[in-house]
Amino acid sequence: TRCARCDGAGTLSKTVWSFQYACGNCNLPLTYYEVFKASGWVKGAMSCPHCAERFQPRGAARLDEVPVLDQIRCRCASTLRDQVHSPPLIPVSLDGLRYPDIEIGTGRQMFQASALRKHGLFTTGAFFSTRNLAVLAALHMAIAAERDDQVRQKLLFAFTAILTRASKRYQWHPKRPLNAANQNYYIAPVFYEWNVYELFDRKVKASLRSDAFIEAEMRGRGFRARPTSRYRVCSADALDLANGSVDYVFTDPPFGSQIFYSDMNLFQEAWLGTFTNEEHEAVVDRSRRGSSRRSPQRYESIIVGALRECGRVLKSGGWLSMVFSNSSGDMWTLVQRAIHASGFVLEHVTLLDKGQRSVKGLTSGFENVVTADLILTMRKAGLTDSRVLQEPPRGALERAILNALRQPGPLTPTHVYLWVVTEYLRNEWRVDEVAVKTIRDDVAARGYDLDPATGVLFAGRTIAV
Repeated sequence: TRCARCDGAGTLSKTVWSFQYACGNCNLPLTYYEVFKASGWVKGAMSCPHCAERFQPRGAARLDEVPVLDQIRCRCASTLRDQVHSPPLIPVSLDGLRYPDIEIGTGRQMFQASALRKHGLFTTGAFFSTRNLAVLAALHMAIAAERDDQVRQKLLFAFTAILTRASKRYQWHPKRPLNAANQNYYIAPVFYEWNVYELFDRKVKASLRSDAFIEAEMRGRGFRARPTSRYRVCSADALDLANGSVDYVFTDPPFGSQIFYSDMNLFQEAWLGTFTNEEHEAVVDRSRRGSSRRSPQRYESIIVGALRECGRVLKSGGWLSMVFSNSSGDMWTLVQRAIHASGFVLEHVTLLDKGQRSVKGLTSGFENVVTADLILTMRKAGLTDSRVLQEPPRGALERAILNALRQPGPLTPTHVYLWVVTEYLRNEWRVDEVAVKTIRDDVAARGYDLDPATGVLFAGRTIAV
């Protein structure tokens, strides 16, 4: 691209794109980025540049996507520079390139939840700019031509790892990039078009650094050669393993209806040419109706089948750890039933805190969102095990909330909720009544508020606990 400072040829790092809308008042076109910028980056203060009426994107007709800003690398500057967008010096063509353009069926949960019909997004190819689609196609064809199978697989690993960032789903923000949502197909009104070559180069180098780190750690621990690892792809209820052949199982199933992996994997699977069978996916539908709906009962039977298969391949005395999280007490009780029905006894429950989340994640709990998981570790039940689920005693929920609020260290709403769930699980009490909304309302009624900067609870009013 042309450098606006020295008029030389610079290298494009990324382009910022913006939706164009029709003003709901005067019907003239406006560019979201420009209107947002003119408001001082305050969404509530956005107004139409033509008629000065307040602009609200919700409900406004979307007209187009336009490039508004380039970030370039040029020899005339030591750092990346932003400049007004200019047309690329080299035209882009998809002629002669092969790329997948898989239809996203209207029955998929994410087609409905992400309003794809409204935005005219019916295929996986529609989520990429023409330029990025061309580069991805060329890279993919070059990787396919690699004769060394191990090298080709490693390159494909790096390739699929950049697809989300290389798509329109990578959100722009005036202060920092917001990455892409992994639970839906959302495209923000302002988004990035990244240089695919740079993304791929960084991912390959990261893989090399990772390999070097692992090998150095192994040498430091006395391993002279890398142990042989085998990867097998099969259904969790039909493992290609012998009876009693496994010491330990760690499993992380879908958490009910939180993420529809077969939907979100489409972008990678389209390029790999292999697709998840969504009808066999362990998930609970949010919106399907009739006989095709993937119900909680179906989900429970799949989890039971998978856990029983884990029990089959585990050695005598073997252990299984399962990661799970949900904001619904009914789903936790479903998991309790599945553990019992599959022949396991729950022994340990621990928190898996994966670090600080987004702003919404920090404030969650007061938004009915859970941002941490529990690890449920269990052993195969013996002949003398006779544990059964019990109804919680009177006042159990209130006492559990009070115990959670007395825990040392900073507490978030999620921590309080999961502490209560943990107490119920350890006591083999049914968790039906422990919904995150119930906990949220109780904690708020006790005078607790949320620090918006840290997401930590503090006593806003003096109420004994």
